[in-house]
Amino acid sequence: MTANEDPQDGRTEPGFSFNDKRRIDPETGEVRADGQQAAPQDPAAEAPAGSGEQAGDPAQASGAGASAAGDATDAADAADLGVEIPEDASSLADEVVTEGGAQSPDAILAEERLADLQRINAEYAAYRMRANREQDRARENGAIALAEALIPVLDEVRLAKENGDVTGQFDVHVTKLFESLEKAGVVQYGEVGEEFDPAHHEALMQQPSDEVDGPTVFMVMQPGYRYGDRIIRAARVGVQQPAD
Repeated sequence: MTANEDPQDGRTEPGFSFNDKRRIDPETGEVRADGQQAAPQDPAAEAPAGSGEQAGDPAQASGAGASAAGDATDAADAADLGVEIPEDASSLADEVVTEGGAQSPDAILAEERLADLQRINAEYAAYRMRANREQDRARENGAIALAEALIPVLDEVRLAKENGDVTGQFDVHVTKLFESLEKAGVVQYGEVGEEFDPAHHEALMQQPSDEVDGPTVFMVMQPGYRYGDRIIRAARVGVQQPAD
């Protein structure tokens, strides 16, 4: 404390003084070392004339100290966490994704494109198999339709050939006709001596015989025609059965 003398009555009035304990030097802006204090100052001497302010304003001192203390606390908190913050933090997202084991967007997109390609490939393979089956079925139906249309003519040709009416060049043409049908997949069948098969033969007559051990074709009235395993027309035959 200091004492000031009043010039009017000569009385001495008590004054005041303070020790500057601020960590930030208001003149230099630097942080003071621990334990360092500024020399006692007279507030009136620090205040500029006519400014109406005192240099040692406790509110300003406390505000500056609080700001400096806050900055120091933030720095201490970041240091205590043990986290090194890079200057360029743009790669942090990729590092987190990699550490978490998740795939990158490019890898996810590549997997989606691969799945689409596999699905399209499977669909195309199924379509190609279906198209091939439809082509085979159309070819089979066409050959069968042609054979059904020619069967009456083929029966007439066969009868004429058996009667000896087909000779010379006519015989050559008839032979080529049956060969062409075989190339198209239509096969003529039915011969004497074959074992009777109800799936391939139609029995128009039966008779007992001691010369056979089972049902046997002894007469072919009309030959049969088939396309692969499909019967176009069953052979119409006479069958001999074993005599009891």
